[in-house]
Amino acid sequence: MNNTQSKLTRITLRTRQLAFCFAAMASVSAPAAAQLNTIASTLLDYASSNTAPLKEHNVAVLTAADLTLVENTAVVGMGSVATFEVNGRTINITISETNGLTVSDNKNLLATQKGHFVDAGSYLAVDESGHTNNAYIHTLVFDINSQQIRSYRIGTENSQNHTVSITQTSATEVKDSEALCSANIGGKLQFINIDALGMLTQYLALPDKSDSTHTVYHLRTLAIGPGIKSCALGVSYGADQEGAAQRDKRHVEQTIYLADEYAGVWAMPANAEAEVERSLIFNQADTPVEGVATLNGLDAHTLIMGKPASENPVLQGQVTAWVSPEHKGMWLHNTCATTFFGFDVNIAPEDIALSVKSDTVYANIYDDNSGSTFTTDITQAIARLNTCHESAPSLDKRTLNKTPIVINENLTIETLITNDDVSTNKTPMLSTIELQPIYETDVVENYGDAADDPAIWVNKSHPSKSLVIGTNKKGSLNTYNLEGELVASHKVGRVNNVGVAYDWAPEHDIAVASNRSSNSMSVFFIDKKTGELTFNTNLPTPLTDIYGLCVFTTNNHTQVLVNSTDGRYLRYQLNPLTDVNSKASAKTNSKANRDTHDIIASKTDRASPSLVSATLIHDFHLPSQPEGCVVDTDTQIAYLGEESAGIWALDVSEVKAKSSSMLNKTIIQTPTLIIPIEAPVTADIEGLSLFDVDGVRYLIASSQGNNQYAVYESKAPYRLMGMVSIGANYDNGIDGVSETDGLETTNVNLGGLFKNGLFVVQDGRNVMPSQRQNFKLVAGDDVAGAIRTFVITRTR
Repeated sequence: MNNTQSKLTRITLRTRQLAFCFAAMASVSAPAAAQLNTIASTLLDYASSNTAPLKEHNVAVLTAADLTLVENTAVVGMGSVATFEVNGRTINITISETNGLTVSDNKNLLATQKGHFVDAGSYLAVDESGHTNNAYIHTLVFDINSQQIRSYRIGTENSQNHTVSITQTSATEVKDSEALCSANIGGKLQFINIDALGMLTQYLALPDKSDSTHTVYHLRTLAIGPGIKSCALGVSYGADQEGAAQRDKRHVEQTIYLADEYAGVWAMPANAEAEVERSLIFNQADTPVEGVATLNGLDAHTLIMGKPASENPVLQGQVTAWVSPEHKGMWLHNTCATTFFGFDVNIAPEDIALSVKSDTVYANIYDDNSGSTFTTDITQAIARLNTCHESAPSLDKRTLNKTPIVINENLTIETLITNDDVSTNKTPMLSTIELQPIYETDVVENYGDAADDPAIWVNKSHPSKSLVIGTNKKGSLNTYNLEGELVASHKVGRVNNVGVAYDWAPEHDIAVASNRSSNSMSVFFIDKKTGELTFNTNLPTPLTDIYGLCVFTTNNHTQVLVNSTDGRYLRYQLNPLTDVNSKASAKTNSKANRDTHDIIASKTDRASPSLVSATLIHDFHLPSQPEGCVVDTDTQIAYLGEESAGIWALDVSEVKAKSSSMLNKTIIQTPTLIIPIEAPVTADIEGLSLFDVDGVRYLIASSQGNNQYAVYESKAPYRLMGMVSIGANYDNGIDGVSETDGLETTNVNLGGLFKNGLFVVQDGRNVMPSQRQNFKLVAGDDVAGAIRTFVITRTR
């Protein structure tokens, strides 16, 4: 693809997405949306006219008739047939719009389920050892009549005549279905539905203990625009030579493939917690892609029982296939090549499905011209495609360390690459322990990236009435109880980070938040008995873009470390109310005052005796943008996160019992980089906190780039103990956590489930279902258990 055509294609895609967005708004008429689509079509036609036809592209094109098609008379119309070995019997599953669901062996019809169905996938459910003696088939269909996505369990009962039964296990209401696809991932059925409005909805179905019913969870909904004709879910387990029992213990990579009749084939991460992004892996002029399918190597291995994966070229990872009515053939794609294979029959392929029988892989192709389904053996075609692995650079399968792929501008060129279709930004998972949230807070009021940083206020009189204080950086500071329910919302501006300190006054503790609306520090009193927050004042700062903040108490002095996005750090000491008229309210912008750290205000700027004031005692810089920080008041060390570089340490012990007036110009300490970002930790370094386990203190940091948390020793040499992540708690209906900004911990006994402390994190992508951001609460017991496991592993 030349530069002009590439740019025009991008413009066209964006224009179509714009048309879709306007059409989805009630205020825009259908003619207006149609007009925008006409503009998009004109751009696409112009772009296509500047692109060479298929044969002039560098995609590998073999002979004119690489694959022999045979009409499949067992399939009526756009139906499908899948074959499985279940309990020693060959079982055929046929699904069609006219005959519904039928089950047969090679001789007899065994069971039927009447209906008008569209196939969404059938899977062989086996035990952990991979044996099929007690297996059954899990089938997913779209019922055209009821507009439901239904799942069925098909199996042979433990009876003498091996009666086959069909049992409905779930029914999910949808508006309609333009494209439907699924995959069985570690015994969990994921499926995706795309409706006529271009909305993609992702679901997860989990079986109960008896496998008689499935609970369906709505994971997320995305607007992907019009033109999607079909979809497929690809699954990679990180190692192709492992069996079913081992693969569930490996990191699972999931990819959604979308056949877009306007653009080509898209690939995007299927992990509901992953960032929403997609890559165009195939684009060809005059090639509207309408059908896409995947063959997942390890899933195929459970069906090809005669050979181990290492001896079968078909089982060398995931293969994706797609078809276009404009070309009588099919494309096969893996992580290092894309190859076109021609058919021996002149058909208009509209849809494709892949299946495995014995040691043979078949493609079932629906012909739009004749309305018939054709079958072809693609086993050798896949083997030829996979020869690219032999010349591709070897991958270290122990690390699973992924980086964004770089593809030639011509997206159909057969290019040797060393990665998957989408950037998943993964790092080693071998030391990762998954925790689960017990509660989640109510969502913040604003949409988008709004929730940011939590603090934990401990009610010393009634610990079970402690609070989580969380920032909504688009407008408010919120408080939540320990079950996540919103208690109060204080609309004081765009507060970004928050911290608390105790015993500020006989009746009050104190909370301070960085406020980006006014580049100030917003101060709140916390009632020691009720936890009620009362706004006190905004303390101005000379920072140009205030950002992160942490609060700590040392030698009976409450101090604040606050930073700006340019790397500047300021350290303030809050003045006791009895000193308020003798010291500044931290209001200055003059160069002289900034240079001398003298922030004594003029008489007109002095605060009321009831308002908190502050004295600037230290001004220093980190090389680039910081945010999170935490102070170990026992060792007098502050840990400062630099988002793209790592963690710095600063000695804050210079403040002994000195008053604010004696601290001006006395602090000369500079921070030292103690923990650079190294794999498996992935930038950005965000929230920081401290947590004690068995008398040892550990430093926990948000590894935002891979949705994990790094646990370090808090003393030199600051070794990385291991990584934890937070997955979904399906029993409580709470999703996992991704892209965390702020976090907080406490070891205090808060009672009940938090008797051994609490771990609170911000959730950047709040799904199950998709909604505004919030915070997740994890039991301190679980954090301690993970750290003990790291310690045991290190001592072996």
